[in-house]
Amino acid sequence: MKIHTLILVLFLLFGCGFVMAKSAVPNGKSHANTLQNFSVDFSNCIESIGVGLVSTDSARQYVPPEFILVGEGQPVTPLVVRTARCGISVEGRGGGTGHIVQIGAVIVPPDFTGDINNYTMFYYTDDLRLALRLNVAGVFAQFDPRIVYAYDNSSTLFVRVPLPGILMLNLTGSVTPSPVPAGSFTANWWQKTFAGPVKMSTNVPVIFIGGADQTLSTRADGPLGQLIGGTTMGFPIIQQFNTFANAQMNVSGAP
Repeated sequence: MKIHTLILVLFLLFGCGFVMAKSAVPNGKSHANTLQNFSVDFSNCIESIGVGLVSTDSARQYVPPEFILVGEGQPVTPLVVRTARCGISVEGRGGGTGHIVQIGAVIVPPDFTGDINNYTMFYYTDDLRLALRLNVAGVFAQFDPRIVYAYDNSSTLFVRVPLPGILMLNLTGSVTPSPVPAGSFTANWWQKTFAGPVKMSTNVPVIFIGGADQTLSTRADGPLGQLIGGTTMGFPIIQQFNTFANAQMNVSGAP
């Protein structure tokens, strides 16, 4: 799937939510002055992306009303499950390999930027510096040093978030990297914090978009199981296995 087809597909499937775009900008005072903005550099990354469907009512329990779900007014809305393994440098410090697992709902772009915008429901990383810095910014990012990320240039990827992660989940399946560059991509992930909305905007200058066929599994009685309505979830909308040499995430307080 070409780089900008992702947004086109979501627009076509859930277009009615976008008529509410003007109301998507969260109200309230800018907290740009109360949040110390920072940047994170990523290098030598592999990334899996899966977009499935969950009940809009279930997703709304995690998404404040200031943010407009793409499936607003419809029975279901898209949910994004992203995993990544990268070299991670926070404000020029660190640089070791770390892992990220984040889950969120696709939303109407609050500031009309980015190729995709998601509201961050859950964020896990085994990079302590990144977890601490995000929490200082108000983002609830849980540090889990036991994240398993198994991919050795093979055709399979296995990711596990075990305890102490609030969510216990497995993501497993086949993946196929692509040798063909697909242009640039910018993903915005948002979260409402004690000081107002925070935007985590990651720009990838050159991304290689491959394929995947993966399944998410979790406990039925856990928060993720209740969100997806069971123990397993597939990704009928989009599945990707991406690689890129570098990217930068800018974290900032949004107006």
